[in-house]
Amino acid sequence: MKVVHLITTYNEKEIVGRMIETLAEIAKENSQYDFYTLIVDSHSPDGTGEVVRKLMKKYKNLELLETPRGLGVSLIKAYQYAVKELKADIVIPNDVDFQWNPKYIPLMLKKIEEGYDVVVPSRHAKGGSDNFNCFRKLTHFISNNLINYYWGGIREVKDLAGNFKAIRVKNVLEKVDFSRLNVKGFVIQSTMIYELSKTGAKFIEIPAVYEDRKAGKAKVGFNAQFIKDILETLVQATKIRLERSQRFVKYATIGFISYGLTATFLEIFYRLGLNPGWAASAASEISIVFNFIMNNLWTFSDRKIDSAKKIVLKFLQFNLSSLGAVLLQGIVVGGLAKLFGDQWRQIYLFLAVGFVVVPYNYFMYSRVIWKKK
Repeated sequence: MKVVHLITTYNEKEIVGRMIETLAEIAKENSQYDFYTLIVDSHSPDGTGEVVRKLMKKYKNLELLETPRGLGVSLIKAYQYAVKELKADIVIPNDVDFQWNPKYIPLMLKKIEEGYDVVVPSRHAKGGSDNFNCFRKLTHFISNNLINYYWGGIREVKDLAGNFKAIRVKNVLEKVDFSRLNVKGFVIQSTMIYELSKTGAKFIEIPAVYEDRKAGKAKVGFNAQFIKDILETLVQATKIRLERSQRFVKYATIGFISYGLTATFLEIFYRLGLNPGWAASAASEISIVFNFIMNNLWTFSDRKIDSAKKIVLKFLQFNLSSLGAVLLQGIVVGGLAKLFGDQWRQIYLFLAVGFVVVPYNYFMYSRVIWKKK
């Protein structure tokens, strides 16, 4: 199994050699893997690239990739290079400054072997911590928690700002469409978590300590670049929120049409002699087939069920899950009719659908019928 480290650098000649040597030691201690180190340098004026070129004569599994400046730009090119040119099985990006200690790599690879697709060392997992001062704690909270986690809705993991992670390539990283990514700064980290989630990746966080920088100067500070990064993070999180909302909008649209069908057949069945509870339940059954077909073709098209056998099995499962909605709807409509009379049956249906059936169905559709693989 080929493991490729992506080590991003800019003016890091003092420490890049130490990182390369550390990764070589880890490779020696874990010989069951084929380790390869790709230094991703943004044409550092301090001579970082020259240091790497000299070390390439000593380490055969070491390569230098020079990219334009910008963490997002560099990592996008590096991910593509690792997948297409180096034929990686697992990719592990990291910073060169040892704030994310490479000692976690064996555990990360073990989690991949256990079946996880993305392993994230986390400051927010129980047992994890950071070394931030008050300013960094504030900016991390704003970027990681407020903007990305809550506003952007990226909740696959709690620590969204770290570069250090292990990513399976097959059916995960190779499915990410890098051609549509247009991010330049630190927001690449949360953006990658989101893009990986769209592949159906299985995530896990492991506790990690974010340590002090071993050499060089920190790139984060209150300056023009920092303000640009925060603004880019806010814009990107907003795009992600809107994109993720599209599924619910589709679901709601189908639900609105389905509501019309249910309301129509409720009236038909009621006029044929059924009481409001039974009429509401029977009307719901008619909308079930419509819901299944349209949600499969449109709302959850990225997880579409296409084989005949799976369609039959999933339709049966869909009916079973929908039975809960039918029963809930019948209970609410029937109960309110007994309390307040049959004449308000359409209002009862509206209340049952809007406040009980819609939340229940969306949860069941997302987590059961069209759940991520």
